[in-house]
Amino acid sequence: MNEPIIEKFVEKVTAGKSKHSDRFYEIFTARGFLLERDSSSDIVRLSKESHLDDCEFLEALQDINYKKIYNKPHFDAIEEEDKDDAARYRHAYYDNIDTRLFDIDNIKYLHELFTHVIPIDEFRLNWKRDWYGKFSQFKEVVHLPEIRVYDLEPFIARFAKAISSIGISTWSSCEGHWGTPAYVIFDRKYYRIWFHTLLNKFIKKRLDLVCNWRWLDNRCTISSPENNIMEMYLEIQEVARLIHQYRSSLINIKQHVASLLTNEHKKMNKKNLLNIFEGLFDATIDKDQSDILTG
Repeated sequence: MNEPIIEKFVEKVTAGKSKHSDRFYEIFTARGFLLERDSSSDIVRLSKESHLDDCEFLEALQDINYKKIYNKPHFDAIEEEDKDDAARYRHAYYDNIDTRLFDIDNIKYLHELFTHVIPIDEFRLNWKRDWYGKFSQFKEVVHLPEIRVYDLEPFIARFAKAISSIGISTWSSCEGHWGTPAYVIFDRKYYRIWFHTLLNKFIKKRLDLVCNWRWLDNRCTISSPENNIMEMYLEIQEVARLIHQYRSSLINIKQHVASLLTNEHKKMNKKNLLNIFEGLFDATIDKDQSDILTG
């Protein structure tokens, strides 16, 4: 990624923000970290939905040379954590991040922050994934294991995190390189069709999308019609922001739709299943008068 694109991207996502803490929040949210902000106190903290390793990665990111000092194996997010362990949330970053320790006014630092390429040969698959995306797993699982920011490329990280936060499982993503489209690969057809449903019935109705969102098997590719990489990255950010904003409602809707599925749906092809999912989505909205319509 070249430096001028990163500089322009940061200018866009921080537009109108002058305080250091506000700029930090926008930049690191765009980078994929799940952050919360207290506007009255200027406190920025990691959300409890964040992976524990995100704390350690944030600490490493205080150094512009973090790539030399932080080098862990990459994995595919199927790593269960003990949700009942109170010690998990004892890290200081769940309470307050000292944003002054991050040199976000230095374009060279920002260039390093947004050029974190995942080496494919180090990506470690977890055999537990065999269950992910199967019909029973799609129906039964509401909350997925958290994804580490470290395992995601910078310009797709927020999108992958947002999708995961509403119970949609993916196993690969790419921000796009050398003019190629960005993409996300979903765990089998049920997650793919459910996101396609949200794209048609929710996202496109709330956002004026300009990019092409195309499907090839279980892969969704995102590209700008004019091959404008900035347009693509900003739209990905906009969609991720929308999904995360309405994550509670979207989780509830998925849970309700999944509860109505039978073995007959398991046998359907993607086209018919998409029609069923879209119908169930509409019926759920009409039944519950969800705030998703008015929020």
